[in-house]
Amino acid sequence: MMIFTIKILFIFINALIGVYDFSFYRIPNLLLMALLVLFGLTAPFTLGLNEIINSFITFGAVFLVCLTLFLAKIFGAGDSKYFAVVALWMGYPDVIPFVLYTSIAGGGLALIYLIAQYPFSRFSDLTWAFIQKLEARFPLLESIWIGSGIGPEKGKREHIKPRTIPYGVAIATGAIIMMISTL
Repeated sequence: MMIFTIKILFIFINALIGVYDFSFYRIPNLLLMALLVLFGLTAPFTLGLNEIINSFITFGAVFLVCLTLFLAKIFGAGDSKYFAVVALWMGYPDVIPFVLYTSIAGGGLALIYLIAQYPFSRFSDLTWAFIQKLEARFPLLESIWIGSGIGPEKGKREHIKPRTIPYGVAIATGAIIMMISTL
């Protein structure tokens, strides 16, 4: 029962990250830290020593690849961190289907944005406005998003490039598919 609850919490956190990236085009470090802490609290009780070492090696390898992609300006910083944190959860060889699912979701997302950029941009704006209203009504929500209501996003969206694709949505999709497949 505890493992099931942890997996549901993992799915929930990834869904929050996906929604946040879709609406703010940023990935909150607090939610990434939550995934790291959740892994740290559960791994000793659910994984063997070899599996934990495997997860950390996978994390390191994926982080180095993502760092390279970030330095080449192919990946965003948040996407790089997020991808590596989820890879920690997956370990090897499960990281391979995770990368595949994420790539398929990212390709589909890019295709959708190419075909229907305006409706999706508009929907992103509406989601952003809805979150801003929720934060105004329930200020505690700002702490979940790490200051989305107090930072540069408060009341404006000038930092968002019109053709940016929120790849965190694809990473969240890949992570959720992988976790659902183990339920």
